Amino acid sequence: MNLMDEAVILEIFGIRVYAFGLYTALGALAALITLCVMSRVFRMKQGTAPITFLLSATCGMVLSRLCFCLLDQELGMMVPLHAWICVNGGGWSMFGLIGGAFLGGWLSSLIMREKTGRILDAISLSILPFVIAERIGENRIEDFDISRALDNETLRTSFLATGEDQPVLATYYVAAAVALILFVVLMILASGAKKEGNLTVTFLLLFGASAIITESLRYDFFLSISFVGLQQVAAALTLALGVILAVRCSNRPKSALALAALISLPLMTGAVIGLEFALDRTSFNKILIYIAMVITVAVPAGLGMVLLNTGKGNERV
Repeated sequence: MNLMDEAVILEIFGIRVYAFGLYTALGALAALITLCVMSRVFRMKQGTAPITFLLSATCGMVLSRLCFCLLDQELGMMVPLHAWICVNGGGWSMFGLIGGAFLGGWLSSLIMREKTGRILDAISLSILPFVIAERIGENRIEDFDISRALDNETLRTSFLATGEDQPVLATYYVAAAVALILFVVLMILASGAKKEGNLTVTFLLLFGASAIITESLRYDFFLSISFVGLQQVAAALTLALGVILAVRCSNRPKSALALAALISLPLMTGAVIGLEFALDRTSFNKILIYIAMVITVAVPAGLGMVLLNTGKGNERV
């Protein structure tokens, strides 16, 4: 699948550029600027920001491509091994990119002998501007990141709907809006964060919980096995990692609150599976189902946040 053959092309000052590539490039620039700003706020060593960006971007691209080619049952398996490095064929995995960005941050901390928590906190903030730009850029890719057919008349006629014959929700706009909200929240928290690594755990909790919802909205069957969306599974694992780290960072890892947070994870998983089944196999009101899903994922995320706020950690200096 050669994506360049069908890619939308823009002409800017006489220069022809790929629309989606332009959005991702702007997102990468915004991520670099954010990383540079946060490196000064967190008082990192000089040169840490560019080294971190280079390593995170490289690892992010490699893992993003690798995850897609290994996990996508439709397009990934059509990409021959020698073409895995070709950027114009197949696709990418957002969670692979995020994991690679954190891996690059860890490598940067070893090279620069900088505190890992500081770098990962800065990366957590820097990822979100990229996600915002990339999601908006998805409107230039046909039949990608869209929802089930809309049966709500208000949504069918709203600016969030796309498609004339059978309107669907442009879920990329929803995901971009969520990422923007998370960016604002984390920036506010960063101004008063005193413990290194807390922003990273907060990112895992909030991004993982919100991505379970936004990935549920998607119905394009990319990166899925049968009816199982692998990106949604990755979102659930991200949330679970956040909860586990919040428990470890808390002053009471064996308390009833910590136990409740851990127990909430399998309960949430079962509930989300049941709600997903209700979305596709019943005639229940989908808006009410999603309200229930939001409440469900908010429980472990909320418990993780409470534990994190009462936790221990290295003071930021």
